[in-house]
Amino acid sequence: MIVSKEREICLALDTALEACSVGLSVRAQGETESFGRSIMLGRGHAEHLMSELAALLAEAGLTYKDLDRIAVTIGPGSFTGLRVGLATARALGLALEIPVIGASSLLALALTARKAGHTGSVAALVDARRNQIYGQVFALAANSDAPSPLCDASAETAADFAALCAGQTNLLMVGSGAALVRQAADDHGLDDTPGLEATCPDMAALASWALDQPVPQESPAPLYLRGPDAKPQASKAIAHR
Repeated sequence: MIVSKEREICLALDTALEACSVGLSVRAQGETESFGRSIMLGRGHAEHLMSELAALLAEAGLTYKDLDRIAVTIGPGSFTGLRVGLATARALGLALEIPVIGASSLLALALTARKAGHTGSVAALVDARRNQIYGQVFALAANSDAPSPLCDASAETAADFAALCAGQTNLLMVGSGAALVRQAADDHGLDDTPGLEATCPDMAALASWALDQPVPQESPAPLYLRGPDAKPQASKAIAHR
């Protein structure tokens, strides 16, 4: 662990997807050290997030008072999960009087690919269920750690994203939706397109990225690309006239 009185520390967290992931990035004397931890849950993020944050800080020999900023994924992803992460990040930001920086889950996946050393195009693809994929394509330049979006984030069919990915050069696919896009590729020639095994973003990569971001003027808000899966049942209405 880097030990210095002059340092910047960012804590990052993600509960928008299937994992409960946390990460830290510590910058001191021109050096940056980043690390994190993650557990696959599917659901139940609220019950595990605070204990994961406490364990990460303990491993690093830090406390909440040492933090300078917080980064959090804002979606797309699980409606319940992403709200858990946002609420926790906002509460910590208010209590510690430090800025909270939001980033989409798709950007966080692209940052994970960048951390793995990829340059070129990266398609961040998340299985959104209901025959849809949440996705976005980014460009990763060799001389930059910040992914540049090549299209807007959207919820489309796997076939739609297969057609979009087919025109990209030096493409890497990352996320839980990558296999579904390959299956839907048909004649788009994506069978040999490399993929990153990570299905959830690396919070160490997000924490490192967030250290260089400007302080936002507003609190991060959730990114929804479609309506909620759950629909109220008419027969369960509270009252009938």
